[in-house]
Amino acid sequence: MEKTYRAINWNVLDDALDKAVWEKLTEQFWLDTRIPLSNDLNDWKKMKEEEHALVEKVFGGLTLLDTL
Repeated sequence: MEKTYRAINWNVLDDALDKAVWEKLTEQFWLDTRIPLSNDLNDWKKMKEEEHALVEKVFGGLTLLDTL
């Protein structure tokens, strides 16, 4: 008899261990629900194109470092 496994529905966490695992895993990266980026929109609109490019390069570099 083959053993079957049931996938976890991360949207509905019935088990305390699953909830703890989810919280630990999501501490490793940012979620839009925890960092309200919409608060920065007015500042972004006031920035010059050169500043936009710099911010994009910084975040691109940091993202690259996180994937290595």
